[in-house]
Amino acid sequence: MSTAKPPARAGGSDQVLYQATLQEAADAGALLMGKLVEAGRVVLQVQEAGLRDLRQRDGVAVAAKLLRRHEHQLCMGYPKALLAAFASPGGRRKPALLSVAEVHFDQLELMDDAQVQSTVTLARIQQGALHVAQDALAELNTLICSVQGLGVVRAEHNPLRPEVYVHALKEAVEETDVPSSAQLIWFNAMAQALGPGLSALYERASERLRQQGVVSVSYAIPSGFCNQGGAAGASVLPRVAVPTASLGATSQPALGAAQVPPARGRDQTLLTLDKLHRLLSGDLAPATAGNRVDQFAAQFARQFEDSGPASPQGPASDFAATVPAALEALAEMKQLDRVVHNLEQRRAAATDPVQPHSAEGQRLELCRNARDVAQALSLEVVMLMVENMAHDARLLEPVRAVIRNLEPALLRLALVDQRFFTDKQHPARRLLQALTQRSMAFDSEQSAGFATFLQELQDALAPLFRSEIESAEVFERTLAFLQQQWSQVDQVSARARAGAVAVLRHAEARNLLAEKIAHNIESQPEASKVPAVVIEFLCGPWAQVVAQGRIQQGAGSAAVEKFEALISALLWSAHPELARHSPAKLTRLVPRLLATLREGLDTIAYPATGTSAFLEALMALHQQVFRANSALAPVSSIAVMPARKVQGDPWMAPQEALLSNFVALQESTPALVDAAVPLRLPEVATDAVADAMTDTIDDALDFPLGSWVQMWSKDQWLRTQLTWASPYGTLFLFTGVFGNTQSMSRRSRDALLASGRLRLLTGQAVDEGALDAVAQTAMHNSVNSMS
Repeated sequence: MSTAKPPARAGGSDQVLYQATLQEAADAGALLMGKLVEAGRVVLQVQEAGLRDLRQRDGVAVAAKLLRRHEHQLCMGYPKALLAAFASPGGRRKPALLSVAEVHFDQLELMDDAQVQSTVTLARIQQGALHVAQDALAELNTLICSVQGLGVVRAEHNPLRPEVYVHALKEAVEETDVPSSAQLIWFNAMAQALGPGLSALYERASERLRQQGVVSVSYAIPSGFCNQGGAAGASVLPRVAVPTASLGATSQPALGAAQVPPARGRDQTLLTLDKLHRLLSGDLAPATAGNRVDQFAAQFARQFEDSGPASPQGPASDFAATVPAALEALAEMKQLDRVVHNLEQRRAAATDPVQPHSAEGQRLELCRNARDVAQALSLEVVMLMVENMAHDARLLEPVRAVIRNLEPALLRLALVDQRFFTDKQHPARRLLQALTQRSMAFDSEQSAGFATFLQELQDALAPLFRSEIESAEVFERTLAFLQQQWSQVDQVSARARAGAVAVLRHAEARNLLAEKIAHNIESQPEASKVPAVVIEFLCGPWAQVVAQGRIQQGAGSAAVEKFEALISALLWSAHPELARHSPAKLTRLVPRLLATLREGLDTIAYPATGTSAFLEALMALHQQVFRANSALAPVSSIAVMPARKVQGDPWMAPQEALLSNFVALQESTPALVDAAVPLRLPEVATDAVADAMTDTIDDALDFPLGSWVQMWSKDQWLRTQLTWASPYGTLFLFTGVFGNTQSMSRRSRDALLASGRLRLLTGQAVDEGALDAVAQTAMHNSVNSMS
């Protein structure tokens, strides 16, 4: 059987083919939606027939009726939603469903039940579709990345990814304006049909691209992948893993389907997103003190036995209302037993036998004494949070040990104060933030000052290890004590920072004003005829002189008017034709020009070498004019200044640079001059810390105040913190724990990042990241459990 050779493609046709592929995929959305609706109707019909609860059955019936009514709108709207998703930056680069991919702990309290259920359902649909369509998607990735001109597969560049289709499905369904409860029923009913539909669509798209002569590109082999064994590793490579980031997980992305967690049945012991949301929103009301069996008996008595003759309707009519409530109380008690049993088993399996008074023993005792599901889940959240913090690669091991020792106190706090989870300004949260943020100043246990810091930490926290926690007050006192211990060092840092900030504020204001002055100079008619050296001087140092005068003395002062008058005089004196026709005027003007130039440049402490260099160039220009005039010969051609290009850092006076320890751009980028010479720098601390740092410059360009960085300075790595950014974002100040400062411009910062001399430790607080990881674990559990 002969195979036809694919037609050759012209180089410029790739973009046309790429756009045609997207358009064809969007057009196919109508057919795909039709299949989703058809499958949804069948599922809803089966559900309605099998339900015994009248309210649930009515809800399914209404949803099925609405689905039939809106079928045409869905089929017409889905292609439009797909086109919009394909064209958006999110569809082409980043995950489209950010609400699904990045669940944050502090968002949960603000979400309602419908949003939580929708988030989990859409994530589950996305995972299920990816699991079914992953083989077809893996092949399409190799082809569509080739059409885009990529040398290797970058799956996030494929706009036909399942998450984009799920995002478009959400948009199309929301356009119908049906109630959110009905939308949720639709999503669940359509879930099983999306994967096969996408698989068929991907296969058709791949076949069409191959027919057009597209050649596949390869998957990039991850570092260390070859160690897994040749044949086995190669067989895994074409498969596409369910991206854990899209599921809210924190583990490394898997390569093969075998690593995808299997679907689980309903497990009441799992911390799910719904349970976490109910805990944070207060829907899990805490029980009163006492034995749990006694609590159930009392609740049963209140709801069933006490509804006797006093009720106007009589006990018979109350039976239906009280029995379900009592049974619900019994179910909650059983669920609590399962949750507590799960916590005890997990802890017992992970550790050796524990002593009753040890930290581990205290944890287990607290779990056994949990009175209700709210308390049990609160304990689970705290334990997960501490576990995440204790594995944070940015923290030194002694600091992690301190956090582990704090766990019993935090567990007791969570039982009496739910604000710990929802209030970022809670004293315990602020204590965790303070100790972890300050510990970032030290990159090793041998760093100067770390031993003192650790001892202060242990002394201050000792009462928390022993106290009975009844409120947040003890955490407030501990934080105040630590801040007092640190205040002396902080005052030194504050003074150094204040002086540098004042200098940098003034420098930014002067440079911004100088830019406006330079623009006005360039716009003057004579500027295009004047030699480049003069325009460079006027738009550079002299614009700084005028700006300095306006800031210090005011725009209308005599000194400023004199400096501004020099601009037109200097332009005239350097004009090759104007000065030639008035040599007497030039002779009278030169002494005043030189005196004013020296006076102005002194106001900004301009370097004497720079002043001398310009004056020599100016005198040479004037002498040339005089010689040309005496010989009645034409002036030789002098290069004129092209459109000025702003390059390098904002100008800093030598004293300003000294006071703020300014890192100049030209000193920070030797590695960028010759790209063929790789920059070789010592490794940062450990590989684990390096992995925790930002990988891309784009993510680091706007890191927040308080972020800690590693900076290569004076032949060593320095751990320092971003403590100030100028109002217009042109200058930044970094301060070490002992007050040592470095300042730089945005250009210098970006160049240092590009050359590897500045490495960002993530700016998110350790406790916030740990709680986000808890929310993502709950999300992961929700997606991988059947509800």
